[in-house]
Amino acid sequence: MTETDSFKLAAQFDHLPDDAIVTGKTAAIILGRAITEQTLRRNPPIPRRQITQRRYGFRVGDLRALIRGEVQPAAA
Repeated sequence: MTETDSFKLAAQFDHLPDDAIVTGKTAAIILGRAITEQTLRRNPPIPRRQITQRRYGFRVGDLRALIRGEVQPAAA
């Protein structure tokens, strides 16, 4: 997935179902400057979901709950 693809997916975030999984890069774009992609990899504020053996992502519903303040970031 290219950076342009991540921006396109982030632009369509409101239309994605809650069970959709987005990459860490897309999640970082959606969360803005609040959380970097590196922080999402090392200390994710919400559970990461395994996509393949080596790839992880974040559930759209979990990201929405984090943005709304309904979920507190996981303790370090």
